Amino acid sequence: MPISDIGTKVLVTGGGGFIGSRLVHELLKEGCRVKVLDVRKGRLEKETSENLGFIGVGSDEVQGGMADSGLVEQAVEDVDVIYHLAINWDGLSWAHRLPLADLFDANVRGTLNLLEAARSRGVSHFLYSSSCAVYGNAGTHPVDTYRSYKAGAIEAADSVLHEEAVCRPELWKGDPGPGYAVLKLAVEKLCLAYYRLYGLPVTIFRLEVAWDDDEAQFVGSGDIDTIRRGGVVEVVDGDGFGTVHVDEIAQAFVLATLNEKAYGQVFNLSNPDAYISYHELYQMLARIMGSKSEIRLIMNPKLISSRPESIEKIRRILAWKPKKNKKDAEKAVGRTVQSLLKSLEDS
Repeated sequence: MPISDIGTKVLVTGGGGFIGSRLVHELLKEGCRVKVLDVRKGRLEKETSENLGFIGVGSDEVQGGMADSGLVEQAVEDVDVIYHLAINWDGLSWAHRLPLADLFDANVRGTLNLLEAARSRGVSHFLYSSSCAVYGNAGTHPVDTYRSYKAGAIEAADSVLHEEAVCRPELWKGDPGPGYAVLKLAVEKLCLAYYRLYGLPVTIFRLEVAWDDDEAQFVGSGDIDTIRRGGVVEVVDGDGFGTVHVDEIAQAFVLATLNEKAYGQVFNLSNPDAYISYHELYQMLARIMGSKSEIRLIMNPKLISSRPESIEKIRRILAWKPKKNKKDAEKAVGRTVQSLLKSLEDS
């Protein structure tokens, strides 16, 4: 049953962020009454819907928000569904300046506060935003063959990661480091434990890099500056990263909400049609900026940090299928480049 037919009251932790704010907008469009638990309004600063309320804004980044059990109890009161997107990783910096023990304490304790409140208050569904970083460094995985059945035939795709693949988060090489990947997997297991022990309906999404039409978050000012100066860039042949449009992430969360088929499930949330190799990315940047940078390919499979993730499971169970493609992502890269160039010129 669509959530628009239920009049659902929901809580979004981390609702002021890039993904959280898009989910909030989607839920408001569905007619939900939305609470946001966050230490700042962020991208919802200008949202004026009477169906939106905030809890925890202005509280301490480490001790406030979800880490404050009192705020969590207040936030979960009269809520039917919780979308847990909050993470504290040095606030907005992602710089990993805080000790790993402090980061784990804030995030694990915060998630336990939410899970306990959800269990005690009989929340109908708990959806958690994890990361494909939990798979670790793809160069350490044996070739992983994923088999799917279509029209009676078996199709095999080599080097595709699916939800049953072995996770090696301690080997993750991407930002913001392996501690982040380990934390995400640990919280996944906590959520699933509450599903198994207490019957709390839980769904987990492993997200790839999110982007929207005007902001490709996988493009950094350092990349722009190197290409602008015509520097040499070395990339590993075959290495790349999965991406997914932020609106399609929000749609997947809404689609799974109160859907019994999603309970106890872990889903990859990526878009094979928008998977980008680093070679392709730097070629895009050079083309957009008219740069003559030399982009060299290094042949070393052991340095490959990412492989495409299969989304066969979420297609089969929830009928979710992203519509954006690599050309759409390239347009977002172009707009991001223009924005970052302007920032560099103004600085």
